[in-house]
Amino acid sequence: MIRNLPLYSSLFLLLSFAGAARGQAVFLLDSLPAKTSATDTVFMATSLNGWNPHDLMYAFSPDSLGTRILQLPSVVDTFEYKLCRGSWKTVEVSADGRDIPNRLYTSYDTVKLSVGGWRDMLAKGLAVSTASENVRYLPTSMRMPQLNRNRTIRLYLPPNYADGGPFPVIYMHDGQNLFDDATSFAGEWHVDEILDSLYTYRGFSAIVVAIYNDDSERLNEYSPWRNDSLGAGGDGNKYVRFIVETLKPFIDKHYRTDPRSQSTAIIGSSMGGLITLYAALEYPNVFGKAAVFSPSLWFSPKVFEYIQKYRRKGDQRFYMLAGEKESERMVTDVTRAADLLRAAGFNNDSYLMIKIVPNGRHTEGFWSRELGEAIRYLYEF
Repeated sequence: MIRNLPLYSSLFLLLSFAGAARGQAVFLLDSLPAKTSATDTVFMATSLNGWNPHDLMYAFSPDSLGTRILQLPSVVDTFEYKLCRGSWKTVEVSADGRDIPNRLYTSYDTVKLSVGGWRDMLAKGLAVSTASENVRYLPTSMRMPQLNRNRTIRLYLPPNYADGGPFPVIYMHDGQNLFDDATSFAGEWHVDEILDSLYTYRGFSAIVVAIYNDDSERLNEYSPWRNDSLGAGGDGNKYVRFIVETLKPFIDKHYRTDPRSQSTAIIGSSMGGLITLYAALEYPNVFGKAAVFSPSLWFSPKVFEYIQKYRRKGDQRFYMLAGEKESERMVTDVTRAADLLRAAGFNNDSYLMIKIVPNGRHTEGFWSRELGEAIRYLYEF
């Protein structure tokens, strides 16, 4: 700690630290795939905006010379991002169709960007599935009567599914990213390989229900509270009701599940972490276990008021994860939420585990790396 500095020296240090944390960032689109239409808007989806693929504040606009440019007046020193054309179906890929890692911004210089390809413009069959053989789609999309739309559902069945059961069930959001590079927008979690490994080496078997998101409705569905500045959120209660009232009864009826709350978990990250926290607190008799990874608690301060009113019911267990290399307030927000949960009765390691990872970033790779440990905590093996 620095003490007893002259006033001007203290002010200089304060300004220096602030300058190291924030500054202007300028991005130029240097080259785009030949098939990109001049009328297409390119967006930046980033950890700064909750990975919103259609945020007008992060849209590139042509300058006087026609160069597409994005200026961010005040940003943290490092953050991750990808480019897309308004949805995760149109996210950037390499020229040969491979998924690419998140881009990392680390300076305040002008950044020139080249896009090799767009996922929706890939030649048919170029994107190769990396999902295991025991991953499958439901034959038809699931109707969401609570929201008057349909949703793709994908399942992981454990290696011993044909001979065993009943099995615990893990419900997860952002289903495109869980099993398959061919469908992911930021790299897959390798959930199928992780669960296969837990079966082989620890004898643990579970069904995973992967709920695909809807690009245009993701922010609306993943928060029960409205964010007026973004003009999004507010449908989270209906989305969770879909899981509880429609999806779970269907899964329990048609698959060898253990439907009890102590066998049912819900897991999500980022905005999916926010809706996971809400779902577990709103329906403790349904979800006895929850893993909340890097939750977007910034989306609405009402989440803290909601937790504060809660009181622990039964033996419900929470696992909370945050990385110090995420947004500047991630660790602070997650710690605050954990403190409120402790006050609500989750006051020892049997009910709540919080893990802060020094090198953790807001990426699928980080969450994938931590998933096995979270599942072992939740199911106590």
